Amino acid sequence: MKARLLLANLLFGIHFIIVVVWLSLFLVPYSIWHDRITIHFYLTVAIVTHQFLWGLAIMPWTHKFRMVCILTTPMQLLRGQKISDPKNYDHSFFQEFFGKQGIKIPHKASTLITFFALTLVTLQYLFLR
Repeated sequence: MKARLLLANLLFGIHFIIVVVWLSLFLVPYSIWHDRITIHFYLTVAIVTHQFLWGLAIMPWTHKFRMVCILTTPMQLLRGQKISDPKNYDHSFFQEFFGKQGIKIPHKASTLITFFALTLVTLQYLFLR
């Protein structure tokens, strides 16, 4: 069981690195990296698309549609949660991260953060590149 929790924490760490890089791209000036807006846009589209597709893929077990990161499911499975358990499909990286800081946020807030980032990146892609 200890090895499973260690692997789950490793997946959380990988998730953390991906999210930090993804959100940090907002801070890189266009003057330093001219392709940043394009790369950030396609990375964001890939992140959101994979969450939609994975949410659809696990719908037979969850009986609900939720945007779910593909890293969340194995992480929660390693922690002993079934795919059909709301602790799996209603779980998000942002909820866990903020929860570790003592701040409770609903799943919808996590989805809003993702769509806000998608909107911002799309506006940058359409008007600033």
